[in-house]
Amino acid sequence: MEAMLEARITELEAQVRALNEQLEDFHRAFEHSDEAVWIYDVQKHSIRYVNARFERLFGLSSDLLRHDPLAFLKVVVAEDAPFLHAAFSRVMQGDPIDIEFRVSYPDSSVRWLRMRSATTFDPQGEPARIVNRIVNIVSDLTALKAAQEAANELAQTLEARIAERVRALQRSERWLQQIIDLVPHLIYVKDGEGRYLLINRSAAATFGLTPEEVIGRRDVELQPSPEMAARFRAEDLQVIREGVTISIREEQVKFHDGTMHTLQTIKQPLRLEDQDTPVVLGVGIDITELKQAEAALKAVDAELRRSHEELQAANVALQNAARMKDEFMATISHELRTPLSSILGLTEALQTEIHGALNAQQHRLLKLIQTSARDLLLLINNLIDFSRIEAGDIFLQIETFDVVALSKLAVTRIAPEAENKRQAIQFAASCDQLMVEGDQLRYIQILLNLLSNAIKFTPEQGELGVLVENDTASATARITVWDHGIGIDEEGMAHLFRPFVQLDSSLRRRYPGVGLGLALTKRLVELLGGQIAVESTPGQGSRFTVILPLKA
Repeated sequence: MEAMLEARITELEAQVRALNEQLEDFHRAFEHSDEAVWIYDVQKHSIRYVNARFERLFGLSSDLLRHDPLAFLKVVVAEDAPFLHAAFSRVMQGDPIDIEFRVSYPDSSVRWLRMRSATTFDPQGEPARIVNRIVNIVSDLTALKAAQEAANELAQTLEARIAERVRALQRSERWLQQIIDLVPHLIYVKDGEGRYLLINRSAAATFGLTPEEVIGRRDVELQPSPEMAARFRAEDLQVIREGVTISIREEQVKFHDGTMHTLQTIKQPLRLEDQDTPVVLGVGIDITELKQAEAALKAVDAELRRSHEELQAANVALQNAARMKDEFMATISHELRTPLSSILGLTEALQTEIHGALNAQQHRLLKLIQTSARDLLLLINNLIDFSRIEAGDIFLQIETFDVVALSKLAVTRIAPEAENKRQAIQFAASCDQLMVEGDQLRYIQILLNLLSNAIKFTPEQGELGVLVENDTASATARITVWDHGIGIDEEGMAHLFRPFVQLDSSLRRRYPGVGLGLALTKRLVELLGGQIAVESTPGQGSRFTVILPLKA
């Protein structure tokens, strides 16, 4: 009896050792597993086992799980929490679950997990089947989900691109026929013998037949040109035997009515599930009208090129005419200036009475001749300067000068004209000296032109003047000629510097001139590297500001 007991004990001990070895094997397997595994003792509300993978998947320590066996529910994404709670309640009742859910980490990242849970029952609980333990196995599905999502996106992209081409293979023959009949291009499918298995109405119409009349027949029976039928057959055989796609940019095809059409054709092999030999899927686009439009477009392009060449020739002619005009103006102005200079010299000589005494009327007439001659000479000089500027043939004597001193000189020169109209002319400067680089004579000409305009458009006993300022912020000299004259409206400002334009035709009767002074002044300022600005209020006056860079 004792021997039997000892044998039995030895047998049981061997079984226990075997079970412990198996348990250790399971533990080692679980510790090296990519899945989180933990066993929950429902009766004792404690964790019997948890492997290291749990912490990496849930971002929670195993100690926290041992303290609170349901702690893993706290990191579940809010939208998935109700579903997971309900599922875990079913496990507590003994039902196995296999669910997917998301968990959120402190760095705001989210991962997809899959949890499979199974239960063991307390054998003492029969027949009530009391849940004893819950075994939970959780795997990371994040990479799989990402791959699935990428695969879905790729599949959607591919489906969108090939939807039109594979639609014929995805629908029934009746539905497919209805769809391809709506396509204006030529669509057809031929088998290895060259017989039409499918054709839309546009393609069948090239034979003068309906799709039903074409099905089962070959090109040699339908095509009015035997040569074309042989060419089509050779193309089809190449697609079938070599398994290649043929793209024909342009081919001439005769239709049933004898007309020739230009088609753009693509033929590719198409494998059907029930056939070893591929069939030929062909799509033809009638580009006859497009080619005609291209020919017309080429003709239009040629006409445009011819017109462009004529326009260029006209531009050259206009440039030559403009150059000749400028040369003529310069020449005729020079010829006029010479006698005028003589008239002025003789007038001044007569006024000195070296040739005899003059009475008051003779003095008045000589003064009138002198004034008119000077005005005409100024106009001629302006014409010459403007023509030279337009022709790019004006010379500047660049030197350093004081704009304060030259501005005072210009005011002194123009003062007699202002006195004739009993006008008060003023001068002011923010500094004693202001040096710039440029042509002194052209600067005097600019200021005299602006002052002459100010005198002309300011009523008798009115006021005008010159203000010289040093703008240190922009390193420029600002010379402003102001007046309390008639002013300029907004419409006039837009045409202010256009040559030979007066702002109001009614002004010609009151203020003589050809409208050249301001246009010339603007160009001279720009030649000196400056710019001119205008402010004006009708009925109150104007301010013309010349802005020149200071000497560095």
